[in-house]
Amino acid sequence: PYLKCQEDGKNCSPIILATADMFGNNPVNAKTVSVIPSNNPKLASAKRIRNQKVATLPGPQKSSEAAWLSGLKNSLASSLAAASSKLILAPFDTIKTLQQHSRSSVSADPLSLIEAAQVILKRPRGFLELYSGIGVAVVGSMPSVALYFGIYSFCKKRFAEFDPNEKRRVAYIALSAAIGNTIASASRVPYEVMKQKLQTQVYANIGEAIRDMSLRTLFPMGGIASQMLRDIPYAVVTLMTYEHLKSTWKPRAQSKYPQVPARSWDLLVGGLAGGVGSYVTNPFDVIKTRLQTSSELYGGSVRTCFSITLREGGAAAFLRGSIPRLIHKVPANAFFFLFYEFFRSAFGVDDDLAME
Repeated sequence: PYLKCQEDGKNCSPIILATADMFGNNPVNAKTVSVIPSNNPKLASAKRIRNQKVATLPGPQKSSEAAWLSGLKNSLASSLAAASSKLILAPFDTIKTLQQHSRSSVSADPLSLIEAAQVILKRPRGFLELYSGIGVAVVGSMPSVALYFGIYSFCKKRFAEFDPNEKRRVAYIALSAAIGNTIASASRVPYEVMKQKLQTQVYANIGEAIRDMSLRTLFPMGGIASQMLRDIPYAVVTLMTYEHLKSTWKPRAQSKYPQVPARSWDLLVGGLAGGVGSYVTNPFDVIKTRLQTSSELYGGSVRTCFSITLREGGAAAFLRGSIPRLIHKVPANAFFFLFYEFFRSAFGVDDDLAME
């Protein structure tokens, strides 16, 4: 804002104006203005003020980094973050997979969280069984996450450069997330299939999994469709939540609690975003898990899998594994976004455009 004299006959009153310069590309420099007091009684005691320096806020500066370079850096940052978070939280993913793989019958209820953990711990390798498929998960997730976040970041920045309208920012985030995950989902199927079959003991070890490797086993019927059915909504909900919290809530929290380490907010924002995305998309995750571990039972059909699952346990069947999934996904996303923002800083990523 700046002070401007508005002539009104013989009177002159100071008026604070919020101008377009405040929000434009060119910052308003400190200006010298002369403010003449009005005859208004409230201003009668005011003396002539000359050469008053008025400090103004600089306008937002657009990122100078090319979209492709930003995408590449985000690819590297996200792949390293994915590997770090998966190593930390693999046991919860194994328990979740076993719960969702188990099918209820008239005489048996689905496995609870504790029961699933006990089944896993009774296997030959004991505690290490909780890390079944971890090598496949880490190595397999890095390329797909890199592809996903690289495309997402590239598209988000290009959309912002093409149309910097703040009102459409949320729509562009959702569209960028959908594009990135659509392309990355197909690359994610083989490692998801192998990881889950190792977790459910379809394969006893990685060697058996490799010997059985073929296009049919790596890409089971309905595998890609079910992967996309879960991943695209999950990506859209999670990233919209994350970007909103990061751009609006996080700055206010940092300002209110300056003594809290900055990285702690990345941890909290990432965890909240992951929790929302995980719970909303859990029904899709149940269908994906069943189709990728027992595709032949459902003929590779998403609709058939949905119908059979619904008959088995009603609507509650689609929430199976939701608790261990939340226990896994909330800290997984918290650690992922913590590492992601750390590696982004390390690589000097510059893609957070200030929207006009």
